[in-house]
Amino acid sequence: MTRLSRPEVSIILPTHNELTNLKILIPQIIHVLKAYNLEIIVVDDASTDGSREWLKRQHQLHPFISKKQTWFIRPLFGSQLRGIGFALHRGYNASRGDIIISLDADLSLSATIIPQLLSQINQGYDLVVGSRHHPLGQYQAPNPTIRQKRFISHLANWLITHLLPIGITDFSLDCRAIRRKLWRQLKLKETTNIWLIEMIIAAAIKKARIIEIPVVFKDRRFGVSKLNLKREILFTGYHVIGLIAKYYLTRP
Repeated sequence: MTRLSRPEVSIILPTHNELTNLKILIPQIIHVLKAYNLEIIVVDDASTDGSREWLKRQHQLHPFISKKQTWFIRPLFGSQLRGIGFALHRGYNASRGDIIISLDADLSLSATIIPQLLSQINQGYDLVVGSRHHPLGQYQAPNPTIRQKRFISHLANWLITHLLPIGITDFSLDCRAIRRKLWRQLKLKETTNIWLIEMIIAAAIKKARIIEIPVVFKDRRFGVSKLNLKREILFTGYHVIGLIAKYYLTRP
């Protein structure tokens, strides 16, 4: 088979023990992006549910874009959990597409949101962010634990939105599309969920064209959340204050 040009779109999926979800999500992504040359990069950290073996098989079956196939799967493996920011950073750096898209792999978001992200990029935006807290968005909370997470997410994002009036209402959701040209300009340092916030602030410092779109966020169907709520509450505020200060210090 003959290799074609590099992929137009790179999809980054950070995972840990998400095999059941990956088997559902990846075919959905391929379906909604069948018009594009596509690479799917799965950054799998220390999974023990068979994800590594399954991903290796998928890569062997679909190693690169060819005349008969417009997509391929490329896994990146880590030996330990080092945070979603670290996993995303690895995936973004390894990507080769003109547009880079990242999405949680737990089926909390529908793959149908990806064409909407791409549509805004095609309209001239440099960074497109999915928002659960947009007036037209939705954060479903079917039980008290999820309602607690929703409340904390809403409060934290409300505070950041009012401190950083750049038109974004959800800084912490892994649902976004960015132009490769902009990604190369950003020098992100965080390794936890704060990496997601840092990306938006760094893009705003670069005066990038940023927009958000509403999304429906659902509770996962399979697997267990890796979010450590207490840790996020303790550490996020301190780091975010520093990022916000950096934003204002770099303004002309």
